[in-house]
Amino acid sequence: MGNVQVQDMAPLRDDERQELDISQTLSYKQYCKHIQGDAAEACLKELPWSIRDSISLYESMNASFNAILQIPDELPLRLPHLSFLDVSYNQITSLPESFGLLLHLKIFNIKHNKLQTLPDSFVNLIKLEKVDLSHNHLQTLPNNLGDLESLAKINFSENKLSTLPLSLCSCKNLSVIITRNNELQDPPQSVCDDGSDATINYMKKRCIAKGLKPAKRKSVLNVFPRLRGNQLSSSVPNPHSAHIQYIQTQTNTTNTPNRIKTPLLPPLGSSDLDADVLKDRIIGLVYGAAIGDAIGLATRGMDKDECKFHYSDQLTYSDIVQDGERIHWKKGDWTSNFDQFVLVLDCILSWAGVVDELDFAKRLHHWSVYGVVDLSDQEVVVLSHTTKMVIQNVGFMRDPHCVARSCLYTLPDESKLPNGHTVYDLVHNDGYGDSIDHQIQQTETDCDTGRICDNGANIRTAVLGIPSFHNIEEVESNALRICKATHADPRCLASSVALSVLVALILQGKEDTCSLKSVEKLIHKATECGRKFLSEIDHMKEYDYFSSQHNLEG
Repeated sequence: MGNVQVQDMAPLRDDERQELDISQTLSYKQYCKHIQGDAAEACLKELPWSIRDSISLYESMNASFNAILQIPDELPLRLPHLSFLDVSYNQITSLPESFGLLLHLKIFNIKHNKLQTLPDSFVNLIKLEKVDLSHNHLQTLPNNLGDLESLAKINFSENKLSTLPLSLCSCKNLSVIITRNNELQDPPQSVCDDGSDATINYMKKRCIAKGLKPAKRKSVLNVFPRLRGNQLSSSVPNPHSAHIQYIQTQTNTTNTPNRIKTPLLPPLGSSDLDADVLKDRIIGLVYGAAIGDAIGLATRGMDKDECKFHYSDQLTYSDIVQDGERIHWKKGDWTSNFDQFVLVLDCILSWAGVVDELDFAKRLHHWSVYGVVDLSDQEVVVLSHTTKMVIQNVGFMRDPHCVARSCLYTLPDESKLPNGHTVYDLVHNDGYGDSIDHQIQQTETDCDTGRICDNGANIRTAVLGIPSFHNIEEVESNALRICKATHADPRCLASSVALSVLVALILQGKEDTCSLKSVEKLIHKATECGRKFLSEIDHMKEYDYFSSQHNLEG
């Protein structure tokens, strides 16, 4: 005890723990050039001397999207408290031997560099939990990589590895190991391509065969489900409640001939829900669509292992990784899916609930050029290839349904059509005497056409379950009208109708959405409404298969 020295040290301030962010923000075009090695002038080629010459207490550093060639030897001494380090999208070829002195490092991202080897000291990072080494030039790995006792997630994809060290089986927490697009022989690349579980199980068997004892993976603790308690559904009698506003609106405008003065006004008794609950569900649909689209972008194009690698159970906008799939949007932005949702909503509000495909087509075309003007969009990214093709057609704003129908069939060579006609001319029956359907069938047979299809119309049609939710036939008609503006495939029509009808049924409030049995009943009613727009047996089977799934594993 006599040797113990007590020092009076003040706790670290918040600004001393903040992130050191020297990353670059790139547009998609700049990103494409950056990947090819053509870095912008603003990119750093080395870490600033202000970092290398003084000790800082930062716990997080982001130096991604630069042109840094190496990490200086003195970095662990200058930033000794680093727990997060992101140097992805640089040109680093090696790590210094001193890198192993970053004893607090938990997350390390060095993807998209030119890394050829890992230093022997790398295994000293005993707190390292997640490391991304993808898109590098690694050929070998340290044999004792399993000494990383805290390692839970590691990504080796897009390298030149031939073997994985069996010592990785010693990592008790290892649950995700991604090794796609390597030259692996042990484990075989075919096994690794089947995912983390297959790879880890194979390596465990190899360990046992060699007389080694693989570590037991920690079991996940039982998590008790949280159930919502009993709720009292009541309306607070105040002048600002939706219930009072609804009564006042009905009283003042029931006999008004001008429909613009009574927009989206459902008749009395159209819903079993309290007015406040009905209002809350409508607002929730809009906000939910925006939030779901923005947060859903985080995992777009990823498989199960990639999702587990990049994200934890608590996903926030700031966690969204920036790569070729997501570089178009800032973290937290929604995509073109919700943009089109808003366009349909604008149509509804502008015409007091009346849905018009020509108005929507004009708005969609304007949006494809300028984006959402009120949000100062700099770039418009149309995710649906079908939508993009239809919008670019010269006749789109004049007759969107016909153009969408023509674009449902693609011709590898339009010169096969007589008199130099295009598919658009064919569907318009210009210069032909036969029916449209016959012409399309003939074209499909003679010219070996192929159907194109995606589900890009589904999300925007969800909002069409609101304006006439009390009239299912009107909901179906509106969904068809807006879906056909870009997507003419019967499967798109059926799914759009089903989604819109489901929203309408929820707003009618005749079923308890807290009851699983009632929810299944709602889904069955909605899918049956959509199913009647299918005629081909294969389409019906496909539709029934996907609409009957109870989890994402199907």
